[in-house]
Formats: sequence, C-alpha cells, structure tokens
Amino acid sequence: MANKGFSRGQTQVLFRHLPEAIFEHDDYGLCKVTQVALGDTEVNRDALFDAMADALAMWPADFATKYPDTRDASRRSYYAIGSPREVRFTPYPQVFRCRSCARTGKFTDLIKRGASAVGRCSCGGNLNQMRYVQAHNCGRLEELYVPSQRCPACGSGTDLAFYDPGRVKQARWYCAKCKADVQALRMTPCKCAYNNSLPPGPRAEKFLRVVPTGDPSLYIPHTVAFVNFPEDDQGRLRAAPDALQLMLARTWGLLRDSVSDTVRERASLGKPEDADMTASLVEQLRKLQPNNPVVREYDAKKKQPKGQTEIDRVNELLKACKVTSPGAPRRWLAEHTTLLDKTDVSTIADVASMLRRSGDEDGALDIEEGQRKASELLGIGNIRVVNDFPLALCAYGYTRTARDPSRTIITPFPVDERGRIPVYAIAAETEALWFELDPLKVYGWLLQNGITGGTMPASREEAWARLYVEVPGLREAPHEPAYGQLEAVAIRTLLHTMSHLFLRRVEWSGFAPSSVGEYLIPGSLSFILYANRHAETKIGGLTTLFEQRLNTWLWDAVQSGRECVYDPICEDDGGSCAGCTHREHSCISFNRELSRATVYGGPTPQSSAFEGTKLKHGYWRDAWKAAPVK
Repeated sequence: MANKGFSRGQTQVLFRHLPEAIFEHDDYGLCKVTQVALGDTEVNRDALFDAMADALAMWPADFATKYPDTRDASRRSYYAIGSPREVRFTPYPQVFRCRSCARTGKFTDLIKRGASAVGRCSCGGNLNQMRYVQAHNCGRLEELYVPSQRCPACGSGTDLAFYDPGRVKQARWYCAKCKADVQALRMTPCKCAYNNSLPPGPRAEKFLRVVPTGDPSLYIPHTVAFVNFPEDDQGRLRAAPDALQLMLARTWGLLRDSVSDTVRERASLGKPEDADMTASLVEQLRKLQPNNPVVREYDAKKKQPKGQTEIDRVNELLKACKVTSPGAPRRWLAEHTTLLDKTDVSTIADVASMLRRSGDEDGALDIEEGQRKASELLGIGNIRVVNDFPLALCAYGYTRTARDPSRTIITPFPVDERGRIPVYAIAAETEALWFELDPLKVYGWLLQNGITGGTMPASREEAWARLYVEVPGLREAPHEPAYGQLEAVAIRTLLHTMSHLFLRRVEWSGFAPSSVGEYLIPGSLSFILYANRHAETKIGGLTTLFEQRLNTWLWDAVQSGRECVYDPICEDDGGSCAGCTHREHSCISFNRELSRATVYGGPTPQSSAFEGTKLKHGYWRDAWKAAPVK
C-alpha cells in the first residue's frame, strides 16, 4: 500500500477518490483506492437515511440487494457515516507492457523473465502499466486477462506482446519473437444479477467490457443531497402536538409566524409550573387593574392559543376533503417549514426595498416586473433566495459502465474493519434559489389536461388542501404505492422540467449548469437550485442573479426552453432528450420524469406514465406575453 503524501479536497475525494476508484498518482502511476478513512461530520442521520432510501428506490429491487434497508431503523447500524478524511490506495493494475518491445505480462511474471524490480524490461525498455481493465455493469472489476498459452507458431511462452492501436476492437495479443498472432482480447463472461435480468441468448452486455482506465464510465460515484438541519430540532418539531397542522398552515401561507416559535409559545402555556405562576400573578394584577393590557392578553391567549386559528382552518380544509386522521408530518414538510423559519431567506419585496434604499429605482421596478410575470404568466407563486441553504451531500455507492439504474447494479463501498458499509458525507451552507408554484394554477393545469377531475378550487388554501388529499403521491417516497399516481407524476414532471429549463440558462449567474444542483420538494410544489459548492466561502452568483437579472433570466429560460437541436423529432417523441432537458451530471432522478410538453404542450414520452398522451395545455401557455417590451 502506498503511503506517500497526497493532498485532495473533500469534494474532490467524494467524486474521484472513493473506494474502488482508479486514479493516476503523480509518483506511483495508476492506483486503485482501497479505503477512505472516516472523520467526524455533523449531519442529520434521519434525513440522510431517508434520502438514501429514496435514491436506492430508483434501482430495481434485484439491483440494490447489497444494501441493508435504510428505512428499517434497526438496520441502520450496518452503516458508518463520516466525512472523507484519509485516502489509502495501491498500484493497480499489475499488468505491465514494455514501451520498447511491447512484451506484456503481470509484473511478477515479468520479473521472473528478467525484468528489474525498478520497472525495466529484460530488453532494457521502460515498463508501463496497461491502461486497460475489464468491467461489468454489476460493478465487477478485473485486470486485463493475460493469455497463458504459448505462441502457436514458434512455441515461445515468454514473448507475449500486446498490440495497442488505441481502439479496443483492434487490439491484439501477438508473439514478440516471431510476430505471429496469438489471440484477440478475451470477452470474460459474468454470472450476476444483472445478467440474470437480461433475455436469454448471446448479448454483449453479458460479458466484461475492456475499458480504458481513464474512461469516466469505469467508476461512477452516486451521491444524494439533502437538507441538513439539526436532528434534535427537527425531531422536537415533528413530535410537537398539532405539528402537522401547524406545518401545513405555514406551507400553505396561513401561518405568518414561525412554526418553532408557535410550538414554543403553545408549549409554555401547557407547563403546569409556568402556568400556575403566571396565573397567580395575573389574578393579583386583575384585582388591582381588571382592564390592564397584560390581563387582557393573558385571557386571550388562554382562550385562543397562538396558532389555534390556523390549526382550526387546516382541520376544516382537510375535513372538507373527508380526511379525519391526517397522520404525522413527513420529512419534506419539516424541510419546507424549517427552510422558511430557520434560514436567511430574502424575498423579491426585500430586494426591491433594498434597491430603493440604495437609489436604484429602475432595478426595483425590474425585479417587481419579474415577480408579476412569474406569478401571472409562469404560474410561480414565490421566488426566494436562501443565503445559507444547509446542504449535505453523501456518497453511498458506485456503478460501472453506466449511470442509469435500469442498466447497472448499485454497489456499496467495501465494508470497514467492523463490517459496516461506509457512507461519506460532507455538509456546508451554500446559496440557493427557491421556486414555489401556485397551487391554484397547478390544479387548473391538471383539470385542463384531463389529468384529474372535479371542479376548480375557490382559493389557494383550498387548492393546497385538495392537492394534499387527492394527490398523496406528491408526499410519498418512491417505494410507496401512491408514488406512481398519474397526477403526482404529472406534477413532479412539471417541477423537474422547469428546474432543468432554468438550469439551462443559469450562466447568467456566472455558474456553469454543471455547478448548480437541484432539490425537489414536490409536496410543497417547490424546487431549489443551489450552488454545488462545499466550501466556507460563497461566490454570490445566484444571489446576484436574483437581485439584478431575475426578470431577464426568467424570460431567457422560458424562451430557450422551447428549442431543441433535435426538433421536430424530439418534440414529437415526448420533448425530452440530451439536446434539451437532460443533464449530464447532478440529476437527482437520472433524467426521468422530464417533458417539455408539460410546460409548452404537445406529446409526452411513450415510456412515461403519460404513455404518449398529448397535453393540450402547457403550464406556460401564456409565457409569450412575458416578452420584454422594446
């Protein structure tokens, strides 16, 4: 094992130097990571395991069997969580080729044939590592197979050489002595769960592929992001009496105060020791001054505790939808309300006021115009900037040869000395843009396209309640039965597509699209675009975009989203491909549930839950009215 100093940042380790990855060391050449030691990290473990469960649910059940179920609290002890601290590695592969005579073999065999231990061939040439390995969709990795047979022409067993023209199909083994052909590269068969899922008969995917060591598909780490709030705070919030109703009231815009403050004040009224002392003091004051404001305030609070009006209203809305037992708050609801209450959030009104105070009336009018267009024409109810978005990113495994869960088996990192599967996590605060759609317009869009039935809600709060009750798939995890509900798929596809279309033009912020991640909260009709930086400093690109270029960016994204280099083929085939909505990296759903038809109208993908149905009404059908006035 190599021990020479080797310095890399945590983010770089998370994407390039995790266990089983191959990289090139400055001194040792090609190496394979054997272990990454874990350091301490402050992450919300419940949120991490929930996010892991959602991510693993993207794979077919037979392709994720190597993982203990993270939804089962009793099995979470099989995992070890920490930040990447120390990378340990070993030279790999151990197959070498002479640059002069092309003789090739395992290093130990070449030593026996006269090569020196310092990397010199028996002919005096330099020995270099072979830059090819074998890999399979199941995660298996092997060194290149070195033939053991003698030359069929001269019978030599020590002069095996490798012809490398730069193309795997043309590479061959030959005899360096007589130049006779020995054999082509071997296709090694694999017996695995992935092969068992393939139809009978010969298929190239049933064999290990010969892959260059520098090919990005050789090792693809899989990460998942989650909102990282203190575990204790979130736990107390979710366990509080009437927590669900208060969180729904906050999410639906009924409750103006923070949920945590409301819960704290309600709890203080319920503590016997505090209540007795306060009551005694108030009663003494009442005898002296019956109309004292403090006495009146105390009587009002006792009669109607803080937040009770909002709780009653939520219960009334849910009862109208025939829900009597709404259940406990889910993670998405805690995330949404805690983002509102515990982070530094700036609204468009805040920015407009700031611009006016600095004398920039034109800038204030421009951002207010952007808000008006977003609300009236794009169906976006709120756009906010989160200056301290609490993000955590965890790496939970890897795949080889492909990223798509339908074509690969997800493999966990090798277990540590205690038999636990390592999960590498880093936490940071970053900047983010938070979009929330208008529930009335979303419900109307479902009705107009025949995706749901019934009548139009009379108000936003009624629309929120009906979406909550009628579309349970929005708040369920991928492994739950209602997740595939058509209405839920439609709304998630709408949110996901809008997220990708805005990301296409995020260069206005100074960030490349690959440097900005996305986070969806379908239950609150929200998506968040965040700077994918895990460092102490913030660049401020998204904040500047929000404050100075919001109106221009919104129009540019909406207009450019109509175009795809593969139209009209792409448009007729569902409006989703590598030329328009697909992201090469950082897509949380592996480019699933995407279609430009949701925003512009048109045919949907045949492979989706829509089954190619044509949507007559795009969510942005009025977006053309947002064109800048010259």
